Amino acid sequence: MNQDTTLQQEASVREARFKRRQLLRVFDTPDGRETLSFLEARFQTDLPVFQGSPGNYDPLDAMRRDAYREIFLYIRRQLQLAIKETTEEEKND
Repeated sequence: MNQDTTLQQEASVREARFKRRQLLRVFDTPDGRETLSFLEARFQTDLPVFQGSPGNYDPLDAMRRDAYREIFLYIRRQLQLAIKETTEEEKND
């Protein structure tokens, strides 16, 4: 692996950590948690992607539900990683 590739990877890792911390600052507050819960309820991310009777699914609706769900899964995972990173840094200090 050359030095440019290594530097690019390190820059990507730093950028990802920065973005995770931004999400943590926004959503790890009472208002942020309430907003995230509201949006999850509004977009019904807890329901199965396929709604309706078997054989009578709306594929566009399923696609939409899956996209909503994926966004919230991503946000939740990034928050978990940010908390883990913060905890590990506090242990190292």
